Order: sequence, then structure tokens, then C-alpha cells
Amino acid sequence: MPALDFARAALPTFFTLLALVYITRMAGTEARSGLSLGAGSRPGSVQHVTHSLFRTLRLAVWGVTIIRVPFPQFDAQIGVFPALMQPVIVLSGLALLLAGFTLCSYVHHYMASDWRSGVDERAETSLITSGPFARLRHPMFLGVVISQLGLFLAMPSVFSLICLAAGMVAVIAQARFEEKELARRFGEPYLDYLALTPGWIPRKGA
Repeated sequence: MPALDFARAALPTFFTLLALVYITRMAGTEARSGLSLGAGSRPGSVQHVTHSLFRTLRLAVWGVTIIRVPFPQFDAQIGVFPALMQPVIVLSGLALLLAGFTLCSYVHHYMASDWRSGVDERAETSLITSGPFARLRHPMFLGVVISQLGLFLAMPSVFSLICLAAGMVAVIAQARFEEKELARRFGEPYLDYLALTPGWIPRKGA
């Protein structure tokens, strides 16, 4: 089907462009300011484990989506669910991927120079409670979760289901780690924010 063929080609294109966006942004910032946007972490720490898991998942997803283009029969190797390989489901997955990336991109730009890939103990950053953070404590992670769900629907398979489950565990673990680190760094102001602001689902009227 044309829609399924389009989705098959769109996935590796999306993930390749996504990688280029992050790599060039981090490289450009470091070249101009000397600042690294990659947060350092102690080996064995929650942040180190979650970052390592995300890097592994990103590489695996990128590789699988590329292989599927010239070798459609590879779908059998990743356990594709035939009942879910319907144009409306797969295209909905692509839409969720774009929606999740759009939210993440907006939060990145809103945070501007305060954004880091995780909590960086070496960086002097501000406590941001305005904009998207006025409605949710974790708008960035919500964008990641939306994208992960989108990947599963765009490529419904045992492989993408495992990626979704592992990604959810990593996101929740990283969110809890960051909350503890931010409470330690900012103290009472962050604890007040923590008590008033929902983590994942905005309160009605918020």
C-alpha cells in the first residue's frame, strides 16, 4: 500500500534528520560558547544508565528502520503485528512522532541556554517554572513518550513494543532522578513548584 510504503521510507528519514538536528545544535553551541550540552554523569548512576539505554535504543531504532527499506522481509525478524499494519494506524504513528518532536523542540528552544541533556552538576542553570513548565514538570519527557508511542504505531512490532516499554522505564527513572537533583540544587523554591505542578497530565484549567 502506498501509505505503508511512505511510512517505511519516512521513518529512517525522520530519525536521521532528528540525529542531525541534535548533533549540529550541540556541536554549534560548544563551538561558539565552549559549553557542552551533554550532561556528565557518574558511571552506574541513574542518569548514566538511562542515557546509555536511550543511546542504545536510538541506534537500534535507526538501524532497524534503515534495514526495513530495502528488505521489507525484515519485518518478520522484528515481529511485526500484521493486524496493526493498517494505513490509519501507521500514519497516526507518524503524526504522533512529529507531535512529540515538535513539543520537545519547543521546550528546547524555550529553555534556550539552560537546556542540558540531563542534569549537569557542572553547569549554572536557572529554575524554569514558566511557559510549558507552568503546566507540567516534565513537558520534554512527555514529548519523548508521545514520540515513543508514535514509533510503536508507525512500526507496530515486538521490537518497537520493547523499545516503548524500555523507553518508558528510562523516562520515568530519569524524571525522578532529575526531581531529586533539582530539589537538592534549588531547595525550597523547587519543592514548592513540585507540590503545585503536576508531573505528566495538566490539571483542568491549569
